[in-house]
Amino acid sequence: MPYCTVCKIETDYEYDIALSNGEYLHYSCIVMLQMQKHEIETALQQQQSQLILSLFVPNGGAEQDVTSEADGENLRAKLAKVNSVLTGLYDHLPCWPPDWDERKRRIIKENGSICSDCGEEQDVYLVHDIPVFEGGTNVLDTLRLICRACYTSMYREPDIFGTVTLNPSQVEFAEQFAEIQSAIDNAQWIRFEYKKPRAKRWMTRVVTPERLLNIPNSRESGETLCVEGFCELRQDTRIFALERMQGLEIIED
Repeated sequence: MPYCTVCKIETDYEYDIALSNGEYLHYSCIVMLQMQKHEIETALQQQQSQLILSLFVPNGGAEQDVTSEADGENLRAKLAKVNSVLTGLYDHLPCWPPDWDERKRRIIKENGSICSDCGEEQDVYLVHDIPVFEGGTNVLDTLRLICRACYTSMYREPDIFGTVTLNPSQVEFAEQFAEIQSAIDNAQWIRFEYKKPRAKRWMTRVVTPERLLNIPNSRESGETLCVEGFCELRQDTRIFALERMQGLEIIED
């Protein structure tokens, strides 16, 4: 049984978070850290407001000012520590992290709004160099900026099954492809067992499929056939590679 990297207590494979670095994390632990961050930021804002108000109070004591400054330094040190822990966890979340926009701002500040594909400076998206479902991370060095046109060209949605021939490497997924397309057409859920690259066991997923798509492989030539949809377990839209699925079934109403 794995242990949470924060509290060092055992985790549950099915209901806790498997990080991309092989560690595990309780949902409750990351929520606790996020709450601590919010409380410290709120306290700093209140202190700042009090300091501004003291400028208009003629009898403010020097001792109170010294105490406030010391308290402020202490709060900022605590905030820096919590932010450091959260950033390390966010680096390896198996999804887009809560500080995704901040990561984008940091990369733009360092490199400008330059598309990593076409080299043009324009509005850009932040994307993973290696997709998370292939073992990628959210570490800044593994992220890149890409413009809308280049981003759109990264994904090629296949036509309705039956009008095209799947790539030779994808023929083995023809039955899954057809079932998923049927579920999309009929607004049905699908259930399957899924195993991430570094996971030790299969997990049951229930998904409302939205589209099938081919994503270019990051580490080799070819494409990975995937389904994108809303995952009931994670309560978020996720992408699943068909090659990592087994036991696919459509959930009837």
